[in-house]
Amino acid sequence: MSPDQRRIGERRVFRSRLSVVSGRPDMTPMVDVVFLLLIFFMLSSSFVQVSGITVNLPGAVVSSQTSVNKLVLSIDRNNTLYFNDTPMTWDILAEQLQKCKQQWNADTVIIRADRKTTYGVVVEIMSLARSLGLNVYVATMDAQGKEEIDYGSDR
Repeated sequence: MSPDQRRIGERRVFRSRLSVVSGRPDMTPMVDVVFLLLIFFMLSSSFVQVSGITVNLPGAVVSSQTSVNKLVLSIDRNNTLYFNDTPMTWDILAEQLQKCKQQWNADTVIIRADRKTTYGVVVEIMSLARSLGLNVYVATMDAQGKEEIDYGSDR
């Protein structure tokens, strides 16, 4: 009989070359994966724009949220204008709105007016923004005290 024929009838026994290692597992790869996931979720989450201007917003029963390119106009209780947190005068406001509209391709102005702000100031800003072809939204507070964007003059 040849050696190949003898092996057909025998049963082969395989031995593993693995050996048992005792000790702690290496945590470095797991920490790397956790940090990568953390960075991924931080970068992919939406950031809430927090303004440095303190404004006491009025409440609204029904409101909606928007997620578009937007310009933020804040008005404090003394009727001081802030355009994207920068103090602004009426003379420069129209120029800045037009410039930012063209530069950033923005199509929306969000007005954050203090509840003590006079109604006429808000209407003047709304008409100025509409004359430049911008959509106007008014920021209000919902029942839970969370800031939301309410309907504007374009609806």
